[in-house]
Amino acid sequence: MMKVLIVGHGAREHAIAKSLAESDVELYAAMGRRNPGIAGLSKSVEIMDINDPRLYKKFKNMDIAFIGPESALATGVTDRLQELGVQVMGPTKETAKLEWSKAYTREFVDDQGIDGNPAFRVCRSMRDIRGFLKEHPDVAAKPDVLTGGKGVMITGEHLHGASEVEAYAAERIRSDGLVVLEEKLRGDEFTLQAFTDGKRVEVMPLVRDYKRAYDGDQGPNTGSMGSYSCPDHGLPGLSEVSIRKGTAIMKRTVKKLADSVDRYKGVLYGGFMDTERGVYLIEYNSRFGDPEAMNVLSLLRSPLLDVGWQIVDGRLSTPAFEKKATVCVYLVPDGYPVEPKRDTPVTINPPRNSELFFASVHEEAGEIRTTTSRAIALLAKGRSVSEARERVYSDVPLIEGELFHRTDIGAGV
Repeated sequence: MMKVLIVGHGAREHAIAKSLAESDVELYAAMGRRNPGIAGLSKSVEIMDINDPRLYKKFKNMDIAFIGPESALATGVTDRLQELGVQVMGPTKETAKLEWSKAYTREFVDDQGIDGNPAFRVCRSMRDIRGFLKEHPDVAAKPDVLTGGKGVMITGEHLHGASEVEAYAAERIRSDGLVVLEEKLRGDEFTLQAFTDGKRVEVMPLVRDYKRAYDGDQGPNTGSMGSYSCPDHGLPGLSEVSIRKGTAIMKRTVKKLADSVDRYKGVLYGGFMDTERGVYLIEYNSRFGDPEAMNVLSLLRSPLLDVGWQIVDGRLSTPAFEKKATVCVYLVPDGYPVEPKRDTPVTINPPRNSELFFASVHEEAGEIRTTTSRAIALLAKGRSVSEARERVYSDVPLIEGELFHRTDIGAGV
């Protein structure tokens, strides 16, 4: 029986593990903390520092590994497993640099003549910062390191006036050596997730997620409070032209990487802004989104294990996805994300109309308890977004505890 390693401990990795468990495999898990859902599907679980490549020698007998989080990719876990003779569904440290270095990505796209960059500057001094702000007073200030999606600051939203931009940018230079300033883009955001073997790029169904904590897109940003996808695999209001432009940017990036660096093998996630001037690249992620992984993997009809082998072997074919809608809703601790209540018990009655995914929880004496992050995700499918929405929300009351959720995920679609 094939031995498969899954790296990571969130809801994204629980979704990956569920998909892999549909094949005839033995699952092994490397986790920073115990995810009860992944553990229940696995033959063996190691609780360890998943970002330390030196600790992976114990997995040298695995046939293939699926790496979930960007942090493990950024430290070179793919490279280490490959040295041990394990095939890996996930990019190497050098190709995953598309996510872990914002400066690298902007300069690579620029140097290779790929469309999609806004005006930007990699700043290493106050002179650089002030020079760019003189030309572009409204900016997005981006750290050049992984910050869990919480480091990007935008004028008018997080920063007000040149002095606040300068202060934040200078702080990033002191801590990281540089900061990336980009012109503030205005338009509609969309994301594309794709499988790629370094040659072919196969886009998955599109997903819209909800970052704000409260209904009506109010409150602070979060990792995401939920998401939906449509049965036609598109999104309302997003044209096929814009999707094709975003896909073309991703394909050019993959080709230029293969020509000049190495073949990118795994999942590539592109964030884009559809503006009056055209489609611009916001950022790349080197792995599945969360919660987007749950939406697309619940629809994937081709075995994920087969897709993984096609990617590592460089023979990716077009994967099949079910033509249904999905709605995913996160249940999070009261007070999240500012002052979340932690270590409170969660009672789980089995969902009737949806799938359950464990995110950030821990077990104590057989009891599920919250941490300071998102706790449980529920996902339902349907012939329409409204049907999937009705199904998933009917199960929310079955998850009991000091939790809250948004009530408007997929509303009006």
